[in-house]
Amino acid sequence: MRLDDLLTRTPRTLSFEFFPPRNERGWHTLEDTIEQLIPHGPDFVSVTYGAGGGTREKTREVIEHIAGSTNVSTMAHLTCVNATKAELRGLLDEYAAHGIENLLALRGDPPKGETRFAPTDGGCEYASDLIELIREDGRFATLCAAFPEKHPDAASREADWENLHRKFEKGACAAITQCFFVPHFYVELRDSLAVSLGRTPRILPGILPVTDWNALVRFCRICGASIPAALRDRIEPVAGDPVEARKRGIAFTADFCRRLLEADAPGLHFYALNRSTAVAEIVTALRESGHLP
Repeated sequence: MRLDDLLTRTPRTLSFEFFPPRNERGWHTLEDTIEQLIPHGPDFVSVTYGAGGGTREKTREVIEHIAGSTNVSTMAHLTCVNATKAELRGLLDEYAAHGIENLLALRGDPPKGETRFAPTDGGCEYASDLIELIREDGRFATLCAAFPEKHPDAASREADWENLHRKFEKGACAAITQCFFVPHFYVELRDSLAVSLGRTPRILPGILPVTDWNALVRFCRICGASIPAALRDRIEPVAGDPVEARKRGIAFTADFCRRLLEADAPGLHFYALNRSTAVAEIVTALRESGHLP
């Protein structure tokens, strides 16, 4: 199902994100993860797309596997990196031919070895350009990315939110946020966009389960997300005890999700990282507390 239709019909969604496996062992792990998470009832799942399109074919393979083995709607990521507009249009033809009808349109990270994004000659410079290209094609529902604390390359939060405004105006039906850990960052973003657009846009919080302190610190350093004192004070003292750190991290994440849902977030999008147990525990806790149906 196209997500512009699904999101219109579904007031609050649950969704998971996977990445294409690198080898056969990774495929087995992903298949196990999908098998264990699908019974938790996601409304849709997404599959990432490597820097420079390096996993394009694998992204499509994962999408086809999920579509063929479940009845869950799927979404493929698509970036501007290393592609002209003509090449992107060809890729849209390829996706449509394989039954893909939902795309997450991203500018994309610089290819490996490069520190800054450089648009391809004849390509799209910004995600909003890619969204416009997809809208002109007409065969896909398009979502975009949002950054509650601002994109690392943006001059300010306000400038980044103006860019998000353009993404919605160009045709995005909803946005999924980068990970963050302070609820009011999300509320400020949503309320700012509601004023500028004259309507409340569909912005889904992207949830990164906290399970490994050192991995979390590394990831936040890369993506620019801040770690609040409340999270640091809870996890860092027990970082040397993986079991206790994970237990506290799961509890923090579940509480964070409850606070977002109580602030009327229209769903949750979990970065599953091709693992099932943490996401399953959090979703179960939210259902037990009545925050998810």
